[in-house]
Amino acid sequence: MSYYSQEKIDEINDTADIVDLVSRYVALRRTGSVYSGLCPFHQEKTPSFKVTPQRRMFHCFGCGVGGGAIRFLMMIEKLSFPEAIEELARRYTVELPTRDGDRPEAMGKVNRTAIYEILRQAQFFFAARLWSNEGVEARRYLASRNLNQNIIREFGLGLAPSNWDGLRQHLKSLGFGDQAAEQAGLLKAGRKSGYFYDFFRNRLMIPIFDLQGRVTAFGGRLLPDDPESSSSSKYINTSNTPVYTKGHILFGQYRARPFIRESGVTFLVEGYFDLISLVAGGINEVTATLGTAVTEKQITSLKGQARTVLLLFDGDEAGQAVPIKNLPIFLKADLEARVVTLPSEHDPDTFIRTFGADKLRKLARQAINIFDFWVDNLKKSYPDVLDPISRFKQLNEARMLLDQLPDQAKQQIVRRRLANLLEVDESTLNRTQFVPPLQLLIHSPESTPQTNRPATDKLALNLLSFILIHPETAEMVLTQMLDFWPDDPSRQIFDRLQKTLAATGAANLGTTNFDDLDPEIAALASQAALTPRFTPLDQSEMEARAYMNRLKTKWLQKRQAKLSAAIATAFAAGDEAEIRRLQIEKKDLLKK
Repeated sequence: MSYYSQEKIDEINDTADIVDLVSRYVALRRTGSVYSGLCPFHQEKTPSFKVTPQRRMFHCFGCGVGGGAIRFLMMIEKLSFPEAIEELARRYTVELPTRDGDRPEAMGKVNRTAIYEILRQAQFFFAARLWSNEGVEARRYLASRNLNQNIIREFGLGLAPSNWDGLRQHLKSLGFGDQAAEQAGLLKAGRKSGYFYDFFRNRLMIPIFDLQGRVTAFGGRLLPDDPESSSSSKYINTSNTPVYTKGHILFGQYRARPFIRESGVTFLVEGYFDLISLVAGGINEVTATLGTAVTEKQITSLKGQARTVLLLFDGDEAGQAVPIKNLPIFLKADLEARVVTLPSEHDPDTFIRTFGADKLRKLARQAINIFDFWVDNLKKSYPDVLDPISRFKQLNEARMLLDQLPDQAKQQIVRRRLANLLEVDESTLNRTQFVPPLQLLIHSPESTPQTNRPATDKLALNLLSFILIHPETAEMVLTQMLDFWPDDPSRQIFDRLQKTLAATGAANLGTTNFDDLDPEIAALASQAALTPRFTPLDQSEMEARAYMNRLKTKWLQKRQAKLSAAIATAFAAGDEAEIRRLQIEKKDLLKK
């Protein structure tokens, strides 16, 4: 039975802005008086989640969940009923009656409200130490990283004193007991019964905020002049507590949320100072993992805010391995991820400080789809496809990727695309069709039957893939490129899409059936099905035109070369009429 009266519960439901609350977790779009978005409680591609502010209710027509602000917060944050009430009261300034359990002397048991308050007071304490005489060396270190006072204060950075119980004594002076501070992850129990000491000592302190803007944990970095710097870990972090689970949140996400929503993009970096340096350099839409592991929970929290995640890790081999091991998470989440490749001698911190934000954004525009990055790396790792052992290892890693995708439909799409890129039959990638390495059928120039079919223009395939992913550009491409399309197998795709456009419109291009055409064409459709939108709506036409111009230029160059050769042949034959006709055609070609 709830401690709070029905009148107080009704007051919280009436006061809480359900659109504001839900939009912190879900990207909502307004249609009339109703807001809609992708449901955060089940996987879906078409929005079926609705929020009605007039009724102060939410409902998903896909999975059937619904309720008011309290129910939503309970489900999204995994809170109990009283905890959700207390959190909404804090956010929307509703006064609650005091309970005995909220008093410091009653905090021997887990009390989330009290733990949050202890963490908040700890942050104030650390920040005060940084700006005192104790913090001279720490401030000098931060200045060496080009971090000014505004950035330092914005991120709430601080300094843990070097003595063993500086924070402990401060918290005791505020009335907080040792057990509660230990539950918050700030104290450790000593060997002697009843003795506690500070977990963080003589470290630069970085507070970690949850999605509600509350301090929920800390990271502590050794200072360069610390005598223990050679024997201690550079970073130590709060362990799991009643209010913090590592891997559930991203560093900087609370601050970055409005910037991510505005741009639809987030840079994802590895650690605290990579993120802080990017913000100092002018990149605000940035979040960070707490270590190199990316978790499904973190990616799910981004999905409601960002269309695209730009993975930005160190340029060395270890940094470039991070996207490779995290590909399955992005595939399962249906969230577009692209890999920004830095020069091998740089990490995000050194790159932004050396070259600035504009150069980084320019580099980000060249980012590679994480799936293509993964396949490119696989090919580089095992380049010799004629060597049976190398080929076996390559295909075995592809099978391992497929094993991590529980969704059978998605697994089939990925299998088809992998088979195309690795030039093998799809059956070769089935675990049930396991083939020893010496018996692999290797698709190489020596083993593949030769045909007279012309090679497919990769630029043409890229443009066709683009209009499948961005159908708003299809009509422009399919009508304006009719006379400039290469005469190769991609022409079959072009003609088939034109028929679909004429029959059902651009919105239905993705339903075009290519099964009766060349396998390369079916693979193109799989690639488009696997790839979410990667260009913002207001930029897609510009990018499509860039493709069109490049393809048109290639067509004109090839046509000019053919006409020049034909003129030379006519000249050798003395056919003046043919020479004049070809010269006129070549002149007209320059006007196109």
